[in-house]
Amino acid sequence: MQNAEVSVDFSRGKWDPSEWIVFKSLRFDYAHAFVQKDDHIENPCPEGVSDEDLYANHVTEVYASIVHPKRLEGSTIEVSSTMSFDHLMAPLIVITPELDADDQGRPAFKKHIEVVLYNEGINVWHYYWKDGKLSWYLAAYVRAPFEAKRNYELKVKVQAGRFYRRMTIECGSVKFGYENPEIPASFYAGVTGCEGRNRFYDFKSSSSDEQVDFAADGEH
Repeated sequence: MQNAEVSVDFSRGKWDPSEWIVFKSLRFDYAHAFVQKDDHIENPCPEGVSDEDLYANHVTEVYASIVHPKRLEGSTIEVSSTMSFDHLMAPLIVITPELDADDQGRPAFKKHIEVVLYNEGINVWHYYWKDGKLSWYLAAYVRAPFEAKRNYELKVKVQAGRFYRRMTIECGSVKFGYENPEIPASFYAGVTGCEGRNRFYDFKSSSSDEQVDFAADGEH
């Protein structure tokens, strides 16, 4: 049974930014909204700056993130977005178990997960907040070539695994998964652009009561 579904086209005039929450990273003291283009949104970047200069000298200035305020919960949760990057990195899908805030009340990520696309593969970073400090570690990854200026649909599926919650990531011909006790059973999701010029064309999320078929996954 389908429980919740969001399907958004980020083209000009086809979505309502007020239905989303602009989030900030606790690594930076600003919160950027995305810039609207004809058929996509992109994180704000300095004009007239080369890709190499942007990455070398402005990488900490270009972070932008939005989260949809619909909590996703169910046996199977799926999130996807069509995205691209201009140089090396790093558009991503973000998952946060709570709509947290910083000490000024601004929406900000504390404990959260980033599924990051970049030129050399896909990384899954787990962030956590402890004793007033943000820390993170690389929980899973795959190395594979992805091309700049090419659209990719990044898909994330979260299900109950054999021992912990399982996350399966798919993009192009690449597919991998992992289980981790820190993958939440319910969460909010959105997109983040950072470290270079990133574009996002759509966003979809859904949840259902579909159960995992371990035999179909090759587990016996």
